[in-house]
Amino acid sequence: MASLKIPANGPLPEEDSEQLHKAFKANYNKNLLNELDKELSGDFERAVMLWTLEPVERDAYLAKESTMMFTKNNLVLVEIACTRPALEFFKAKQEYQARNKTSLEEDVAYHTSGDIRKLLVPLVSTFRYDGNADEVNMKLASSEAKTLHKKITEKAYTDEDVIRILTTRSKAQIGATLNHFKDKFGSSINKYLKEDSENEYVQLLKTVIKCLTYPEKYYEKVLRRAINKVGTDEWALTRVVTTRAEVDMERIKEEYLRRNSVPLDRAVANDTSGDYKDMLLALLGYDHS
Repeated sequence: MASLKIPANGPLPEEDSEQLHKAFKANYNKNLLNELDKELSGDFERAVMLWTLEPVERDAYLAKESTMMFTKNNLVLVEIACTRPALEFFKAKQEYQARNKTSLEEDVAYHTSGDIRKLLVPLVSTFRYDGNADEVNMKLASSEAKTLHKKITEKAYTDEDVIRILTTRSKAQIGATLNHFKDKFGSSINKYLKEDSENEYVQLLKTVIKCLTYPEKYYEKVLRRAINKVGTDEWALTRVVTTRAEVDMERIKEEYLRRNSVPLDRAVANDTSGDYKDMLLALLGYDHS
């Protein structure tokens, strides 16, 4: 059996990422993963498995893991629902149904309860209009900024208007609303939420906001925590690198450097080893030849 070859002709510009993806898939079709079990193990195996999947297949897999008892992760559900374009998320939900013979909405509702369910079910159910800056309704943005401020200062975090605005408005509209919020009330909405950050629901609410408005900042934080914790969180590291390599990794790397004063590839290289390290660095576009 052939060994996995990690392309080492980097750096890999974003326009070459599709070729890299095809190269992996040509050599390691997902139907052969069972054969590879003897040769691939642990973090490297999981990274190969995720990378060889198409984006919607990958998200369906990650979403299923996030709804299961022993791998439950509501933050990953928020990440998928809020950072993907609407049509891509819709196709991922179709893939989820085809694979699991149940809907993502159904499983999220079953595996959550109370306020968490109240937020997550509409979040994963909505076909959100992507929108653009030219279509923003500034009058509506101003009005809903006032609504959000009133509810947040009252600590009415689970109010239906808060959930409605954050789960249904386009990303462009939400961005305008939150800009109005900061301009009018002096601080970002997440700073208003900061004092209750230990609350699980509030953590999810802050994640929704960050993923909708500044996904590169969200992913930088996930990577920083994965790398800096005692014992690297390899699964979080793998998830971010494989899902964002073809999307916005350059912006994430810029944010990581700005926040940590260390290039992301260097941080990854210092915290990983072997084939797993080589694969992640290739996906990051690092020339390690």
